[in-house]
Amino acid sequence: MTVLLSAIDGSSLVLEMNRPESMNAMSSDLAKSLLSAVLAAGENKKIRAIIITGAGDRAFCAGTDLKERRHLSADQKWEQSRSLFHLNEAIRNSSLPVIAAINGWCLGGGFELALYCDLRIATPESKFGWPEMTLGAYPGGGGAVMLPRIIGQAKAKELFFTARRIDGIEALDLGILNALVPKEKLMDKAKEFVSGIETTSPLGLAAIKKSINDGADTPFDEAVKVDQMMRRPLESTEDYSEGLLAHFEKRRAIFKGK
Repeated sequence: MTVLLSAIDGSSLVLEMNRPESMNAMSSDLAKSLLSAVLAAGENKKIRAIIITGAGDRAFCAGTDLKERRHLSADQKWEQSRSLFHLNEAIRNSSLPVIAAINGWCLGGGFELALYCDLRIATPESKFGWPEMTLGAYPGGGGAVMLPRIIGQAKAKELFFTARRIDGIEALDLGILNALVPKEKLMDKAKEFVSGIETTSPLGLAAIKKSINDGADTPFDEAVKVDQMMRRPLESTEDYSEGLLAHFEKRRAIFKGK
């Protein structure tokens, strides 16, 4: 069975983790397939956003595939963790916005995957948590770095230290989610975000994503330097000229990413 389903829907690439029998647990093959798809999408000028979701009704991703992990050596376990980390870094560094459409359990490595996406939508019934903390392990995909940056250290420590699972309503309250919708509206909401993305310049969006990511935990003066460095090249682009022209002609700009 193909572990990842991929389809282009308008200007978005929809990636569906396709291991519903294991609650879309992150196997090495799935991590590698997602990584390849994310990197390839960044080279396709027709794609404006990536949507990642899970197959079936139960889970977005229940975390690392423990059945696979159980039979690995310590070095192999490390390599499996690194494959998820490389995937998450590719999502963070992609010039495209990446949207997580979370339909159910979102645990461990699946939670980390969602945290590295730019926007997160979930259902009220979705569940988030860190089972690694009850297994004598540690979230290896960057979650301990990313979660405090999103919700602050105190709340992040609480969720890690207690291994408490939270639902979509609490995740929204904590600032983990951008939106909470019924399950049947999940992909509609993701596409609504993409509709807004389509009105922006690909170059400007890529620049501001990098500026926010690089500047989020940088001293103010250094963050401003990054901000200005990202802005300057845009002044001479075709997209900026088109955006100004469209403004005065009172029409929607047609951006080409040039």
